[in-house]
Amino acid sequence: MNKKVISLLLVGAIGVSGLSFAHASSTKPNKIKGLNLSKNQYIITQKVRDVNGDKIKDTVYLIGEKEKDEDIYNQNVNVLIKYGKTKKVVNANLKDLGGYEGKLIVKDFTGDKVADIFVSMETGGSGATLDNRIMTVKNNAVKMIFSDDNNMGVNFNGSFVDGFKAQLKEKNLNKEITLDLSAFKDEYIEQKIYDRNGKLLGKVEPWTDPFSMLKPVDYDGDGTYELAGHQRVSGSCHANTISNIESIWKFENSKWTPMQVEYTTILTNEF
Repeated sequence: MNKKVISLLLVGAIGVSGLSFAHASSTKPNKIKGLNLSKNQYIITQKVRDVNGDKIKDTVYLIGEKEKDEDIYNQNVNVLIKYGKTKKVVNANLKDLGGYEGKLIVKDFTGDKVADIFVSMETGGSGATLDNRIMTVKNNAVKMIFSDDNNMGVNFNGSFVDGFKAQLKEKNLNKEITLDLSAFKDEYIEQKIYDRNGKLLGKVEPWTDPFSMLKPVDYDGDGTYELAGHQRVSGSCHANTISNIESIWKFENSKWTPMQVEYTTILTNEF
């Protein structure tokens, strides 16, 4: 029998300085001149846009590898760029990137008025997290500006404390927050995490997942894109979401800066 779920969220904002992808069908490797793909490689999707700043459109290919055609997981995901002027093919040499589907978008993130290359893969994990990469092309050489480490986004850590609360800290932001866990009171008492008076009976350390959503958004309409991300914080187990985090990131001074971070406190969780 279906039961109605009621969930009320209180949003907290953390001040910090400053302010759909389409999946394309695969293309047979032998139809793309100059790519020299192996028999197990295929093109997940491709985009045509000037990415090296010479005003001539280039072709960006998102390449995957499968042992069998029917496999849905892409191994050794990579990006190849075929320059429109010289027809030269440049390998981005992505490392340790794999996943399901495969999304590719070309937008300007650096503010130089030249499109950069954004790749996003679904990891298939229980948290529905993503593995993202962003590359820029300078002097016809590919440079990574969003690497695996950036996927962690905002990273709150801490512990449960007495009174059905969690005290968390984000060391990079140097911000601390306290979450009200009373919405899960009965669950935690049953699991012997707390007693009925709110006394903590054992150590519990919440953790933050990497991005489960990350999308380009041009907030001020100047043609340079920021990133809007979503993450969640888990409490006693992965299924126990105690907060959701929304953040906005801008690439400036050669790094990604969080311009705005918001978190939720779950006040009611009735089943």
